[in-house]
Amino acid sequence: MGFINLMLKYNLISGVSLVWGDSFVHVSGPKGSLIKKKSAFSLAINDFTLYLWSDENPEQEGAYLAWLHQLIVGVTRGYNKKLKLVGVGYRALLENNNLTLKLGYSHLIQYQIPQDITIMPSKNKGVLLLIKGIEFVRVNQVASEIRSFRKPDSYKGKGIHYQGEILNLKKGKREGK
Repeated sequence: MGFINLMLKYNLISGVSLVWGDSFVHVSGPKGSLIKKKSAFSLAINDFTLYLWSDENPEQEGAYLAWLHQLIVGVTRGYNKKLKLVGVGYRALLENNNLTLKLGYSHLIQYQIPQDITIMPSKNKGVLLLIKGIEFVRVNQVASEIRSFRKPDSYKGKGIHYQGEILNLKKGKREGK
């Protein structure tokens, strides 16, 4: 009994160009272009429909399609992540290509912003940071690096939060009865 290989379909958006070779995929759109190393899968395009299949790893076809979708969304809409600075005196300032963070320590924290990422502090004293880029993994990595400077405290909730993050705060010691 042989394995029947199904082709996965994905509808391309106009304005996106997709070029592939034996070992790479190049996706370009209005926001920019990405060149990534390609795994063992095959592509075909017919009338803005992308067909994807894999002879070596048919169980990975869905993962390959999701990866390509991530690249296409990145070059058309881009990705963003919001961070919120919660604490008295916590501020973020943008100077040239450096992000200066004041997070309650005795010193300021300097963060060199990567070239493929854009960071914009909010106008209300820089307590909200918007991190933008065309690569999903890179945007989340930068957000995680910035958050690691002051993770949220489990008792008071002070620190750097992801926008919309729900914290389960612990109860402190109770004095008396």
